[in-house]
Amino acid sequence: MSVYLITKHLWKFKYLSRCYKIYKCKEVHGFRLIFNVTGNVFQRNQAFPSKNEHVIMCGYSTSLTPSPSNFLSHVKEVLQTKKMEIRDGYTCLTTACIFCSNANHLEKDLFINKITGHFFCKKCKSSGSWGSFEKALGKGVQDLSKEDTVETPAKWTSICEKSNTLQSLSQDKVQTVMNWFRLKEDYQESLIELEPLVNQSGTHLYVPVKHGESIVGVKELTPDGRETTVPNTGCKGILLLKSAKKLKRRREAVVVHSVRDMLALASLKLSYDVISLPHGISCLPQEVLPLLEDYTKIVLWFDNEEGHWESARQFARKLNEQRCYFVRPTQDHPAPYKAQLEGKSLISILDSSTPIVHKSITNFTNLREDILSHLQNTEKAAGVKWVRFPALNNILKGHRRGEMTILTGPSGAGKTTLMSEYSLDLAMQGVTTLWGSFEIRNERLARTMLQQLCHFPLHLHLDQFNKWADVFQLLPLYFMTFHGQQPLKTVMEAVEHATYVHDISHVVIDNVQFMMGLSEGDSSLDRFYRQDSIIGAFRNFATTANCHVTLVIHPRKEKDAEMLSMNSVFGGAKATQEADNVLIIQQKTMQNLKLRKFLQIAKNRYSGDLGVMPLEFDKESLSFSKKSQKSNSSIGELVNQTSR
Repeated sequence: MSVYLITKHLWKFKYLSRCYKIYKCKEVHGFRLIFNVTGNVFQRNQAFPSKNEHVIMCGYSTSLTPSPSNFLSHVKEVLQTKKMEIRDGYTCLTTACIFCSNANHLEKDLFINKITGHFFCKKCKSSGSWGSFEKALGKGVQDLSKEDTVETPAKWTSICEKSNTLQSLSQDKVQTVMNWFRLKEDYQESLIELEPLVNQSGTHLYVPVKHGESIVGVKELTPDGRETTVPNTGCKGILLLKSAKKLKRRREAVVVHSVRDMLALASLKLSYDVISLPHGISCLPQEVLPLLEDYTKIVLWFDNEEGHWESARQFARKLNEQRCYFVRPTQDHPAPYKAQLEGKSLISILDSSTPIVHKSITNFTNLREDILSHLQNTEKAAGVKWVRFPALNNILKGHRRGEMTILTGPSGAGKTTLMSEYSLDLAMQGVTTLWGSFEIRNERLARTMLQQLCHFPLHLHLDQFNKWADVFQLLPLYFMTFHGQQPLKTVMEAVEHATYVHDISHVVIDNVQFMMGLSEGDSSLDRFYRQDSIIGAFRNFATTANCHVTLVIHPRKEKDAEMLSMNSVFGGAKATQEADNVLIIQQKTMQNLKLRKFLQIAKNRYSGDLGVMPLEFDKESLSFSKKSQKSNSSIGELVNQTSR
């Protein structure tokens, strides 16, 4: 294995070269680089050392993996080496499938995701990671067992045994079902095309979610307008109503988030295919992208409710913004079903859709509708509201994508406990969250959040564990498996991958110093430089990925009697300068020697409001919040989903 060391510091270069006993040294493009006898210095036009080699950058080691910008080139190079023809699409590369037994090499049935390398064959249904595909190319297909294929879920089979098809019902019963679900008469033809099932009492509609001809999930509709998908995450299909009008040169589609919306649009008999996403606005699984690859124009038409506009922008990035249009979320442009009930013209609204991508230079004419949308939806634009911490809504106004929050406080003050409940509150409202806990193991973190969810000590009520674990499992929560010191590049790759695959909208890093592995032996300059690099990387990620990042940072040592301030945050001034919000847990000893805690909002870039929120810790529930009626109702909804 070749070992490289790259640094600008001469003293570090000399010291480490002696420690590692490396024989050859050279300066390349202003960086001092050393390598052992098996290595060769890379030239300006050569690739960086391959991923089976090791780099020591400024004295801190990291394994190399291909960067996202080079990954696509790497995939193309591998396929071209095997003389496989490639078609470059919007989100995927397509080529002939190597797993099909009777593969026609002129047919390009295999889709390879340009970002992650995930592959899927629409013919033989083989799928898997790029690593397994590359391995198959190397050792021969005959020695490779197929990856998981798309199969009919057991839930659908169970529903079929207890339900009737809509077509098998008499016209009177069909009309009763349509009225019960508040569906117009001209929706019936399109609804039958979706092949739904109706339960015996006529109170639930079940619509199969398909990937090609395979059923991969089911959407359950209730008369109150709710739609639930099984599986609740990672459903690999869509609901599709094809247009009767065929366009010779191009295919166009309108993407909506609910079955009712697609029925409203399909009833107009437009030249667009109408597609309903499996999980609404919460996420767009990468397995769905091959189904949308052939569309030259995709119009995203969601509701003008909270979070819908952010999801439209997030999905457009995944679908390739060059072909995406969107219906602006103003009061005059609600979702299709709602717009039709209000007597609005769906065709006029659809014609008003505009491209997601703008030119580099714009003017007020192009910004005008965005500003109007923001003014009409001021409360919604402020972000997702907290249920457990209503005082935060009064100060921060809401939790918004694209921002960075810093949380600091004395050691043992409850930073992790507060942040776990803070993020749990948001996750219960559909904010897809990724936790990076570098100090506390995931099992302990999840146990804390589970107890905060149910508001009582579970170890004293073990008979309730399965019930609450089922509820917790429905939450859009993901955890990084890192623990202890980790290279920034490795963490950022994991965060970017999760954001793409799971549509993460909130990333929590606890805590920055533990992630860096700072010790007393490090010089101040090294520590500040490394922390500033991490802050800069996450600030850039929050902006470009339109994702909220929360960083937990320890304060520098202060006198016990002194209150913390923004200047108390460890490191240089970059952390607080780059942050949109700075939250500080303060502790104060009262005259009766009782310790009082409160959360100080020391910076708020959105509205400028500052203030404090009292913190009272309940040891039984590990919670800083009181159980409220709103919190009970949101928990009740989750419990109902698990009982269905």
